[in-house]
Amino acid sequence: MSMRSRLLILVTAIVFGLLAAVLTGRYLASLERGVAAEDEPIEVLVAQEALERGAAADQLIADGLIVRESIPRRYVADEAVSSVAAIEGRVLAENISKGEQITQVRFKFPAEAGLAYGIPEDHVAVSIPNDAVKGVAGLVKPGDFVMAVVTFDPGPQGEAISRVFIPRARVLAVGGAIGAEPPAAREQGVLGGQTEEAGEPQAPSTITLALPPADVERLVFAEEKGTVWLALIGSAATEIPATRGQTLRSVLAD
Repeated sequence: MSMRSRLLILVTAIVFGLLAAVLTGRYLASLERGVAAEDEPIEVLVAQEALERGAAADQLIADGLIVRESIPRRYVADEAVSSVAAIEGRVLAENISKGEQITQVRFKFPAEAGLAYGIPEDHVAVSIPNDAVKGVAGLVKPGDFVMAVVTFDPGPQGEAISRVFIPRARVLAVGGAIGAEPPAAREQGVLGGQTEEAGEPQAPSTITLALPPADVERLVFAEEKGTVWLALIGSAATEIPATRGQTLRSVLAD
């Protein structure tokens, strides 16, 4: 073999060696970038305690039972939720263990899950008749809070009296609407299974509240024997002051 041939072989080997080194370096760099990307912290919502199905997402968030935590990307579950907005207005459709990541598929709109999922523990659902005047002009929505005022005529002392007897109750349903509707339903104008026509809002014939059994008895008695009005509680209200009721004499007193 001539010197020229040996030199050509040597140069070729060096070129291929350099090429292999460059390609190997690029491959290792891509692996490092991939590992770094998988270790990138991603914020997702995580259950702080074991959560039972039927719990309202809004209440879980308010109670600090669902919080945002940083998780390496490689450990983030499919469809994991990073924003509370993704589950607002929904209820938990199945149990979730402590430390488990929150996924959107585990939550459903009350209209999809059924009314029973939205009833708080130790409460029951009760419906009362409603009209545009006594029911805040039909502006009450599922998820709102209301107070109930009853008027008895005559009252216990022989004169008519009006008094707040249930200071705070959660609205479960208004007519047939039992919560925020899925986007597809809203786009089709569907609310509680009925097509919503343009025009002035119509007051539904019933409002369903979540109450402890003892308050259900009081509400039914008040509805049967007196006149019940509902008052909408503002979203910023944190405490409802106690009242003593009003009679003709107290209303006209200076």
